Amino acid sequence: MAVLIPDTPKDCPHGERWVFDRFQRDLDDDWVVLHSLGLVEHERKLWGEIDFVVLSTKGIFVIEVKGGKVSCRNGVWIYANPGREPYTRKESPWAQASSAMFALRKHLKKVAPETEGLLFGYGVVMPHEIFSTEGPEIDTAVLLDRSEFGRNLRFYIGDLMRHWQAAHLKSHGRAQRLPTSEQIRKIRQLLRPDVESAFSLGSWFTGLERELLQLTNAQIKAARGVANNPRTVVSGRAGTGKTIIAIDRASRLAEAGNSVLYLCFNQLLSRHVNEALRGEPAANRIRVRHIHSLFRGVIDQARLGDQLREAHGNNIDLFGRIYPQIFVDAVLTAGVEPVDVLVIDEAQDVMTESNLDALDLLLRDGLRRGRWHMFLDPMQNIYGRDSEVAAARLREAGFASYELVENCRNTSQVASQTSIISGIDMVHDGTIDGPSCDCVFFRDIDDFRAKLDKEVSLLRAAGLDGKDMIILSTRKRDNSLLAGVEIIGGLPVIDLAMDNGAGKGIYYATMQAFKGLERRVVLAIDVDWIGDENFSMLHYAGLSRARGLLRPFIADSDRRRYEAQAVLYGERIGKRDLH
Repeated sequence: MAVLIPDTPKDCPHGERWVFDRFQRDLDDDWVVLHSLGLVEHERKLWGEIDFVVLSTKGIFVIEVKGGKVSCRNGVWIYANPGREPYTRKESPWAQASSAMFALRKHLKKVAPETEGLLFGYGVVMPHEIFSTEGPEIDTAVLLDRSEFGRNLRFYIGDLMRHWQAAHLKSHGRAQRLPTSEQIRKIRQLLRPDVESAFSLGSWFTGLERELLQLTNAQIKAARGVANNPRTVVSGRAGTGKTIIAIDRASRLAEAGNSVLYLCFNQLLSRHVNEALRGEPAANRIRVRHIHSLFRGVIDQARLGDQLREAHGNNIDLFGRIYPQIFVDAVLTAGVEPVDVLVIDEAQDVMTESNLDALDLLLRDGLRRGRWHMFLDPMQNIYGRDSEVAAARLREAGFASYELVENCRNTSQVASQTSIISGIDMVHDGTIDGPSCDCVFFRDIDDFRAKLDKEVSLLRAAGLDGKDMIILSTRKRDNSLLAGVEIIGGLPVIDLAMDNGAGKGIYYATMQAFKGLERRVVLAIDVDWIGDENFSMLHYAGLSRARGLLRPFIADSDRRRYEAQAVLYGERIGKRDLH
């Protein structure tokens, strides 16, 4: 996948956007494509703009794109783009491309004399038109029209290289030099320096944080409407602010003099909630526990640990039935001090009858008459039919139900990319615009590590810190693509589960362990089995942890699976828009 700068096309005609997407998919990883490059030294205009400049190891090519209908009458060229008013020019597309190429070559020779002798050329692309007109100013050898647009565009760049090499050889008796990867990087810096993109990314994130914070506050205010109900279920998809509201609810209940037990399914999340509550006026009345650590403590106290060690079954059976049943036996043996209120985050992970039996013993007056508040994501239901039976039991107790429908955590780009890969659509209402979240495709493990190293280095150059990022994997580190790697982008890689969160490096965690948490930037690795329903929920839960930037790293061998998911997502969006 070529590097496109900017990485998202802004306010351009459909034809250019189509070519933009194809360049991104088809061209080599070490090539750079500049879109809408302005020229202040154009020979014929005070200001000129080039549609695309392709910096490749096959040459430097100016590409003029003409979408829609192209025709010429009495020496005047007429261009009709879909959805836009037709316009006329005296110059042909070939003349426009030629003059822009000479202006670009002149500029580069001035600022970097060593570029003299490199192969320059131009091309004309008409993705919507089959162009068969002939004439003295029409060079069909550099034209790519609709009849050939289905080919990989790398072949087109190869055609341009051969054409312009032959032309130079015929005119000057010598072939031009082809750019090296190092020269491509240098020319790219001269034409579009990193200073601009680095500054904009850092400042962009600062703005994103402000907007997301405002949305979060609005969600908290809306959630306070459930304060008059002793039992509530608050549902919402990833990013709708459930954990923030749950923490706020626990604080207010404790301030009112209640003993509160805050339970969650995730060890790292329980640590995060503890840190968030530190310093709150009534924090001493709130116990935050990872539910299975709580269960295990009581089980060990009752000397029933052997039953747990001897238990057999998959994780769903273990956590949904066996663990809570042994806990219930342990409570009957050792006893447990009930609390006034239960606040349960990630409640979808405890929605079985056996878990409800266990929760009933933890709450003063039990689930039927006691005070409890559950926060859940219906899209992460792992228990299926068992969950429905548990929900029916809760309805017998009576509760007020609320749904969060605005995404107050993710940018729209994060939400879209997560929806594509996971196949589970995130909430887009309330999202704000952010940087592009394109995938990084890699050939092999060495290519992956080089690209991850480069990505982290670029993010650091853009003003982001190690604490702003997290590397999330579907696997434990020893079995991941980073097995044995200690440094990435100049930062030590630190396992979040083995650290208190105060280390100076970039953290690594599994997607399972990071549920309920978030970071500005998520670098997602080991993203395989794309489109497999057995992995969709894991991808959904993991990728949605990104607030501002999600960068999935995907093997080339999985590219077709990803593209198929993207097509399905587009179809779902289209159907939703129709309704």
